[in-house]
Formats: sequence, structure tokens, C-alpha cells
Amino acid sequence: MAGFITRRGLLGGVPLGLAASQARGQLQAGAVAVNITPSLGCDIAGGMRNHVALDVHDELHARALVLDNGKAKVAFVVCDSCAIAPEVIGNAKALIERHTGIPARAVLISATHTHSAPAAARLFQSEPDPRYTELLAARISDAVRRAIRRMQPARVGWGTGTESRLVFQRRFEMEPGTMPANPFGRTTDRVLMNPGVGNAKVVRPAGPVDPQVCLLAVQTADGKPLCALGSYALHYVGGVPGETISADYFAVWADEMHRRLGGGPEFTAILANACSGNINNVDVRGSSKQYPPFAKMREVAAMLAEESHRVWRGISFHDWVELGSVMEEVRLGVRRPSAAEVEEARRLLPADFHDVTERRQIYAKEALALAGYPEHVTAPVQAVRIGELGVATFPGEAFVEMGLEVKQKSPFQPAFLIELANSYLGYIPTVNGHRDGGYETWRAKSSFLEVEAAPKLVAAALTGLKKLRV
Repeated sequence: MAGFITRRGLLGGVPLGLAASQARGQLQAGAVAVNITPSLGCDIAGGMRNHVALDVHDELHARALVLDNGKAKVAFVVCDSCAIAPEVIGNAKALIERHTGIPARAVLISATHTHSAPAAARLFQSEPDPRYTELLAARISDAVRRAIRRMQPARVGWGTGTESRLVFQRRFEMEPGTMPANPFGRTTDRVLMNPGVGNAKVVRPAGPVDPQVCLLAVQTADGKPLCALGSYALHYVGGVPGETISADYFAVWADEMHRRLGGGPEFTAILANACSGNINNVDVRGSSKQYPPFAKMREVAAMLAEESHRVWRGISFHDWVELGSVMEEVRLGVRRPSAAEVEEARRLLPADFHDVTERRQIYAKEALALAGYPEHVTAPVQAVRIGELGVATFPGEAFVEMGLEVKQKSPFQPAFLIELANSYLGYIPTVNGHRDGGYETWRAKSSFLEVEAAPKLVAAALTGLKKLRV
């Protein structure tokens, strides 16, 4: 065997200590955060109108965790991004498999959905810079490779808590006759998104919330914090100037967890977004308190970290657990505009419609873009097993009802949800959500899947989890 030992202390490409402890049946884990901040001047995604980055408030990261039980590996990468195009994720997974051997089905890549990050997918009038998306794919791959180099004997556990003060339904039923016209000139919508704090015309919220705080905890063999991977159903917080790059409350939570757990330089905290397509941090029936820039995200992150820390303290850790991952592929129809709708869109737009401001024109521009979409798309739905914990994903901004259904029916308890994972296919409203209308259903690059997409994707998630339960 001496011929396989190099000056780096590797045995067949595996660190010697790692190979020895795996032979003893010890779980291995490694985690890292890799900078993915772009150069200034990039398009910032998150609004109907484009903003150009002029400043950086806090650096963006791809945060990775890799687990290896000696039989299987799984990798998580959560990126400070609004949404990541499927081709970018595909390129990243190809690089990861080439360099590490971890198959694409065992790699989960998601975006947090900060609205203050560079475009990594086409969103309204923001366009991704090919130089940045190429760098992003490489950095995602680097994150997994660097996490693997930090692998060490580890213990893992999981738990859940509740933080109900931060999540609010953002779609509301309104008094009859008070619904404003949608961008297509119709008043047929039954619900309004973000009607405004104190709006007396609000009747009731149009759906539930999910206040569950989910946490996967990883510690070194001697009990030091190594990684905290959280999942929480909150769209984003905001309060960031339009020309400023920021990771939003997701990164502040990571800093808070580092401080509360006393983690050393090897500790990485990662917060993924659960099913929050119709959830935000605005209490329509509460106070209209004004916050200075970045203040509210700090408040939200601290409150969530407090409950996350409480959950961590109650977790039981395991030296070894079963690992597994499967990927279900779902064929979904696309709601493309008709020929008449395309012609109407062209009539509404000026000759130069590079950056339009009127809402009907913005959606006319979206119609022209969707006219070039295929009739069907493939939606990846991933399921991951970590011991008795199940993780399921959706490839877009899933309505909270989807996550609640998966959690209730999952063969694994608890079950975590991670949205905006492995692709970006826009909003995923429920069938009832489509019936009620509202912003999340308005046909655009941010909402184009067939009306029956949600139940099909939920079924695929449950199928994947059941396969892992066998």
C-alpha cells in the first residue's frame, strides 16, 4: 500500500485519517462558505425593474455541507442568490461529479431568494451576466470540493422548533368590489398580494403559514459545532437599498448562530428557504413601524437564531446514520401566450422596450419572452435521507401549503423542505391559488407552470421520500 501514500497523506485520494475512521463506521462531515460576490455593475434581481449594483453591504456566499457514511455521500449547497437558472445548476453539478464523483442526484443546490443579489436567471428585466453565471457554477463546485477536504469524523442530529412571530400570509381576500385590475386589465382576481399594513379593505388571509424551524446539526467527534443547516419558510426580509448587494437575513442568521454556538473557524451555518412563495415578514394587521436599512433583517435573524439555538441544545447526536438521495423528474406543461396575446403584447410595447416602467408593458414584455418557451419543461424534485430525517425540494417558489402537505404525509419525521432547489421554474401556486389569481399566478418568467403543477410536484416529493424509506 505504500505506493499509494503521497506527501499529502492520501490513500487512494482519501485523507488517511478519513479512511481509517470510515473503516470503523464513523460518519464524516465537512462544511465551508465560499465567496460568490460579483463585481459592481451587475444586474440585481428581485424586482420588476432592474437595478445595477453600486455597493456591497455584505458578501454573498455559497455555503456547503457534505456528509459521508462510508456507503453514500450527500452534498448541500445553499447560495445567496434570488434564483439560479437550471443550466447554471446543471453545470455546477457536472463539475462536482467530475471532481468528486458525487452523482448529481446526491447534490442539492438551492438559492436563498435574497432580492439583493446578482441575476443568476432571467427575472423580469434583470439579465444574468454569462461571466458571473460561469463563475457561480465553478464556485458552487469549489464549495463542495473544499468541504470534502475539510471532512472529519462527525456526529449528526436534527430537531424542530416554532417561531410564529416572523411569518405572515401575504395574499388576502379583499372586500367585494375593491380588487384593483391586474396587468391584463381584468378584475377577476380574488386575492391581493401585499395589500398594505392597516388596509381596512382586507377580509382575511388567503392561506396558512408554516412557523416550523427545522435544523440539521453537525458536530465534530469531540462535540464542537461543525455545521448548522436550517430551513424556514420566509420569503426574504428586505430593507436593502436598490443598488446594494446583500445576502439578507439568511447571512445574518448564520452569523448569529456562529456567535451563539461559539463555533470556531471550521463552523459553517447555512439557512435554506422552505416553501414560502406566498409568505413574507409583513404583518398587514400589525403596526407600520419603520426601520432603517438592514435593521429589520437583523431583528428577524436574531429572533430566528434564538429559537434555532434552543432547538440545537435539545438535539441528540448520532455517530452514524443512513444516507440516501433520489431525484424524481416531473414533466409539466407551460402556460404560453396565444398568438392573439402575443400580438396584443407587441401593440402595447414601444419600439424600444429594453426597460419599460408601466406594469401592463412589463407583462407584455414577459408575454413575448414566454412565447419562445417550450410547451413542456422537466421539473426536478429531490428527496434526501439523513437517518430518520427526510428532506424534500421543489424547483421554484412553492406555496406554503405544498410544504405543509409533504411534512404531514412524509414517511420520515421530521421532514424539511427546501425550495428554489436544483432549478428555477418560477412560482408554484396551488390549484386553489391559481383559481384565486393574484401576482404569483400572473403569467411571466416568474410564473408559467401549468395549473396542476403543485399536486404533481408534491406527489413526486412523497414518492422520493417513500423510496428512501424502504
